Amino acid sequence: MIDWLEQLWDTLAAVSLPVLILALALQTTQTVLVGLAWRNILRSAYPDGNVRYRPILGYYAGGVGLNAILPASAGTVAMLGLFRASIPGSTVAGVVGATVVQNIFFGIMAACVYLWLFLSVAGSFDVKLGWFDEHAVATLIIVVAGGLLITMVVKILWRRFKTTWENAKEGGTIVGEPRKFLTEVVAVEALSYVARMGVNATYMYAFNIPVSVTNIFLIVAASSISSTVAIAPGAVGTQTALAQVVLAPVASPAAITTYSVGQAIITTAWSALFGLTMLARTIGWKDTRKLIHVRKKKDEEAGEEAEPAPEQA
Repeated sequence: MIDWLEQLWDTLAAVSLPVLILALALQTTQTVLVGLAWRNILRSAYPDGNVRYRPILGYYAGGVGLNAILPASAGTVAMLGLFRASIPGSTVAGVVGATVVQNIFFGIMAACVYLWLFLSVAGSFDVKLGWFDEHAVATLIIVVAGGLLITMVVKILWRRFKTTWENAKEGGTIVGEPRKFLTEVVAVEALSYVARMGVNATYMYAFNIPVSVTNIFLIVAASSISSTVAIAPGAVGTQTALAQVVLAPVASPAAITTYSVGQAIITTAWSALFGLTMLARTIGWKDTRKLIHVRKKKDEEAGEEAEPAPEQA
C-alpha cells in the first residue's frame, strides 16, 4: 500500500496542477452525468419508488469506486444490489433490464468506434475466404444448419425465461418513450462520453502523447476492451498492454507505459476517493466499510473455490 501511494504521489508530481484539476473535473463530470442517466432510467421504471438523484449517484459512484479497488467488477454487483434494496417494488430482473438500457448508447458508441478503426485500416476488407470460396455448397449447408440451430436455441431459451423477461422489461420502460429516452438518457450519456474523451486527451497532453481524434478513440477502444475483460481492479495491466499496441506508431514504449500507468493510477485513486466518499454519504461509513469487506470476502471465497484441490500423496 505504501509503495502504491508513493507511486501515486510521483505520478501526481509529474502532472501540472491546472492539468490535473481539469482531468479530475472531467472525470467527476462523467460520473455525475452517468449517475443522472441512471436516475432517469430508474425513475421511469419505478415512478412510485421515490427514486432520487443523490442516492442513485452515491450508489453508482460507489460502484465505480469499488471496481477501482476490488476485482471482477464487484462494484457493479454491489451497485445493482443497492438499487434493488433502495427502490420499493423493484426486482432483480428489472434492475438488470435497466442496466441493459443504460448500456445501449455506450454499446452503440463502442461498435461505431470499432467499425471506424476497422475501416480506417488499409486492406481491411481484402480478406480471402479460402476454404469457403472453394466449397460453396458445404458453406451454404453450414450457414442454413447453423441458422436453424440458433433459432431452436432461441425458442427454448425464450420459453424458459419468458417470465424473467417480462420482469426485466419494467427496467426498460423509458425506451418506450423515445423522446424521453433520447433527452434524459442518450443526450446525458453523450455528454458523459465527451467528458470521458476529454479525460483521455488531458492525460495524453500531460504525458506528452500526441493528442488527436484518432489517438483518443484508440485509447477509448482500448479502455473499453480492458474493462470488458477486467479481472484485476481497474484493469490497469490489460489497458497498458492494449495502449502499447494501439499507440505504437505515435510514441515510444516508455512514453506509452508512463502515460497509461499514470492515467490509470490517478483515475483509479480518484474513482475510489470520490466514489467511496459519495457512497459513505449515502449509506454511512460503517456500512461502506462493511460492504467492502463483504465483497472482498466473497471474491476471496470464489477464488479459493476456483483453485484445484491438491493431489493426494
